[in-house]
Amino acid sequence: MNVQYAKEVIELPAGSGGKAETLLMRLIRAGHYVDAPCGGKGTCGRCRVRFVSEAPQPTANERRLLTEEERSSGVRLACEVRVAEACSLQLPVSREQEIDVLVTADAADGAIPSRTVDEGIPGQTAGTIHGQRDCVAMHSREDAAKIWGHSGKKRCGAAVDIGTTTLAATLYDLTDRKRIAAASSVNHQRAYGADVLSRIQAANEGAAEKLRLSISRDIDALLAGLVADAGIPDDAVEELVIVGNTTMCHLLRGLSCAGLGAAPFTPEDLSLWEGSGAELALSDQWSVSVTILPGISAFVGADIVAGIYAMEMDREKNVLLLDIGTNGEMAAGGADGFLVTSAAAGPVFEGGNISCGVAGVPGAVTNLVLERDPAATGGIRTVELSTIAGETPIGLCGTGIIDAVGEAVRLGLIDENGTFEEPWFTDGMPVAEGRFRFRQEDVRQVQMGKAAIRAGIETLLAEYGGGDPEEILIAGGFGCRMDEEQAIRIGLFPEQFRGHITMIGNSALAGAQRYLLDDRTAAKQRLASITGHAQELSLAMHPKFNELYLDKMFFDTDR
Repeated sequence: MNVQYAKEVIELPAGSGGKAETLLMRLIRAGHYVDAPCGGKGTCGRCRVRFVSEAPQPTANERRLLTEEERSSGVRLACEVRVAEACSLQLPVSREQEIDVLVTADAADGAIPSRTVDEGIPGQTAGTIHGQRDCVAMHSREDAAKIWGHSGKKRCGAAVDIGTTTLAATLYDLTDRKRIAAASSVNHQRAYGADVLSRIQAANEGAAEKLRLSISRDIDALLAGLVADAGIPDDAVEELVIVGNTTMCHLLRGLSCAGLGAAPFTPEDLSLWEGSGAELALSDQWSVSVTILPGISAFVGADIVAGIYAMEMDREKNVLLLDIGTNGEMAAGGADGFLVTSAAAGPVFEGGNISCGVAGVPGAVTNLVLERDPAATGGIRTVELSTIAGETPIGLCGTGIIDAVGEAVRLGLIDENGTFEEPWFTDGMPVAEGRFRFRQEDVRQVQMGKAAIRAGIETLLAEYGGGDPEEILIAGGFGCRMDEEQAIRIGLFPEQFRGHITMIGNSALAGAQRYLLDDRTAAKQRLASITGHAQELSLAMHPKFNELYLDKMFFDTDR
């Protein structure tokens, strides 16, 4: 794992919790972010820090997870260190503010069209919108000014998608309905763990307010970035629409997560919420009204509802929506209603729990092609490689991880059980001429993630009973970069999906954007209809899911 450390030295004062408190918790309390996908359990090795002097003796876990060179240079794991004394530290360089913003094709054009026809709006024409198809006619600035009662002051609204791993936000001029800024960042709650179960556990063990303030500060920072980029005053932002999974929405609202952590998994509230920024502990610099869109269940939240709403699935027939993220939310159905579920894939498809995994930052590898070459480093040559922003590769994001495993299958480097041949079992598979290596434990993480998604898909479709879907919409962190062939090769999707997949990017954010701009009464009615006609399928104890999960761990190496 290649880690660069900041030149800035952090002087951490002596702790008040004695040696019972880890350095990770001390750093969090002091306002410093350290990536800890495993939630401080000592299993991921990602919470590296460097002691400038007087590094404590390494623990057995640190000797296992850190190289000798790292240990001798003062690198330790923050979750393993228990020192109460003041210390001088360097933290890893973070590029979290450069995370690639994931928006739909509609939003990328700089404007979101109205998908509803209102005869009272001059010049609007009917049209069809779905995924990346053509848009209906836009209102003119003059017409919009008449409608909104424009007084000369810029009126803006923001849409925010709170993902478990990352946040994405867009800012709209409500007068001409155009996107004027976009921003994204890591979700700093990751310091408490990469998945929702870790966050729920932390909240239930007393960290609920810290988690709430963490996400509130993240939203504050996103809004500040948006207004700075747009060159507008803070008070121009009048409205905020938020989506996220049920856990993220509960934490933001300060609701108890006790019912989310154990059967029968009962949320405190799933309804559409309206209030002020102050009620969500946002900074008082934002005088905004806030709407949080409704969810369906403990594990199918406002993000998937927003996706259904944005993609107009409630007006279609037999469509499958897959949000390939940490929670693996999915919905099958159409105008007659939906069957929804979630398959906990973990953070693997967002770069988490992978030794060389990174979020969608500049330098993240999105796609690659490998070939055997005895003369190359480790016997593997990288033939083609694409990175975000074209920068020097620093690691693999979700689509790059899929490609890495797909290439290992194609080249026969791993068997059907997912086991590397030697020397790659011991040394890992080199990527980018050995700049980093994809290791055996990384393959295992992908196997668990892809098995959960694939088993969830097949169980959902079998229970829905509508046959093969006419269209498969892929949302989430993959954006539009996923290689369909590689996803099928590793068994993430079945063969019959070939040619029917449409990449739609961040459909949750698209839903928040649409709600921001649509007629409010009609929007609320549609959301109520979507949630009212959705049934949840629980996979936890479903015999078909558990059987398929084990089966889908394997790779088809005969393809």
